[in-house]
Amino acid sequence: MKAVKISVLILFIALSFLYFSSALCQAADSSVVIGPAEPEEEEGPDTLWIWGEVVLVNPQEKLVNVKYLDYESDAEREIAITVDQSTVFDNIASLDQLKQKDTVSIDYITGADGVNLAKNISIEKPEEAGIGEMEIQEDEAPSAAIQ
Repeated sequence: MKAVKISVLILFIALSFLYFSSALCQAADSSVVIGPAEPEEEEGPDTLWIWGEVVLVNPQEKLVNVKYLDYESDAEREIAITVDQSTVFDNIASLDQLKQKDTVSIDYITGADGVNLAKNISIEKPEEAGIGEMEIQEDEAPSAAIQ
């Protein structure tokens, strides 16, 4: 009876070993994915960003030239960026409202043909009230009572 129990125990251990070793071999196969699958990234150009001053606006050609600082070479450069119907504008309604010397922040992509296409154009508006325009009334000024 004792020999039968030992035989059954050895048989159980051997079958367990075979089962788990086959599972490990399947997991080592490259076609088997363990865990959640990673989402596939969309193919397409990377979005780039510049911040600079508008040099030229051509609404007929849907083109804007911007002078910006290239941080890699520490030199000022100029870039031509095309605008299309999918371009989003912030603080202005359209390309027609953009003018020379405006400060802009532009997100764009470079197509396979080398054309820079704007995805987002944001214009920085100057503050409406500057520090020099603020006046403190003498009767409202805090009194310095140092004794």
